[in-house]
Amino acid sequence: MLEEKIFRKIDELRNYYVEVLKNMVSIPTVVPPGEHYREFVDYAKEVLKEIGLEVTVTEVPKDYLEKHVPEMKDYPRYIIIGRLGRGGPILHFNGHYDVVPSGAGWKTDPFKPTIINDKLYGRGASDMKGGIVSMLTTVKAVIEAEAEINGAIEISMTPDEEIGGKCGVNYMLEAGISKPNYCIIAEPSGYDRIWIGHKGTVWGEIVVYGKTAHASTPWLGVNAFEKMVDLAKKMISTLKPKVESKITSYETDVPEGRKATIVLGSIVKGGVKINVVPGKVVFQFDRRVLPEENFEEVVKEIESVIEEAKKKDPELKAELKILFKAKPAAISPQAKLALTLRDAVKEIIGKEPRLTLSTGFLDARFFVEREIETLTYGPGDLSQAHVANEHIELSKIPLTSKAYALTILKLLCKQ
Repeated sequence: MLEEKIFRKIDELRNYYVEVLKNMVSIPTVVPPGEHYREFVDYAKEVLKEIGLEVTVTEVPKDYLEKHVPEMKDYPRYIIIGRLGRGGPILHFNGHYDVVPSGAGWKTDPFKPTIINDKLYGRGASDMKGGIVSMLTTVKAVIEAEAEINGAIEISMTPDEEIGGKCGVNYMLEAGISKPNYCIIAEPSGYDRIWIGHKGTVWGEIVVYGKTAHASTPWLGVNAFEKMVDLAKKMISTLKPKVESKITSYETDVPEGRKATIVLGSIVKGGVKINVVPGKVVFQFDRRVLPEENFEEVVKEIESVIEEAKKKDPELKAELKILFKAKPAAISPQAKLALTLRDAVKEIIGKEPRLTLSTGFLDARFFVEREIETLTYGPGDLSQAHVANEHIELSKIPLTSKAYALTILKLLCKQ
């Protein structure tokens, strides 16, 4: 059977996917600012060509970078896509090649991948170069097994997911570089879990103004810190419970994840000197948004608390600034891709995978808002994302690859 032939190929490719993953992790594609992107894309281009795919590399225009990442505009961004087949339907596999800074606390060099007890350690191993390698392994096995494709398979590698994805997946779709029917993103969902969507987010800051004065004569000033504390207390006592009373209808990885959330004071800054009454204090917040919520209403809720506080304290001067927004996204658990991938994973791991909503936001939103059926499923584990000593269990890569392969067979192949 074709299925068994592909599975054997995947099992035979262990040395291949370990070597490719080592090479990819060794390239420190750190964002910000976006280092070594060209080096990674040059390597990935050769990998895709060796597999037998038609490859295109697109550089994101400089004016687009100036608009969306002006502070990083001198660091080029690239979209790389490998294609197999023609026509439709198109099944698209996506992975981001950027990684967060390594940080402290590593027992090994984060950019010199090390294998210990069948776990490969290195920044990006789990989030998400391991997922990229799983996609590559799948398509290589499908080609070597001489599967006949009805439609097309695409593999894209895109930058900047860790800073919002505007110059990565968003540009790829906005520019029409890819127009898929289905998409699987290989983020670290865990091999036994499929994310059918994710929460959105609003990042903002509240600026509270006072009046500076010498600390020896504080009655001549207005203490912005004290005003900020009063406002923050009001938000904690009234806004936070209201936010957390909102519950999504989607299942989440843990029960607490079904709530909308707001974290206040993630960054607090203000004042100029110890003996000066602070004239300005800023505190930031992170608001996670459910798929059922309306973005405009989320912002209005925050604004209304500030306005109510101003009515009670005419001396309060505060303004809300929205720094970043990412829409929530989700597809139906009964969508064709969801049912197909669910059945494929079940066949491979021997149990029903959970279909859940991710509490973090992902590049999936860019596909979903264009009505492309999109799921997130990858071999890494979310617990390893952005942490010291990040690693991936190498045994999970072929499991995920086989689930991808079954999905390809069910959607695109003659058997």
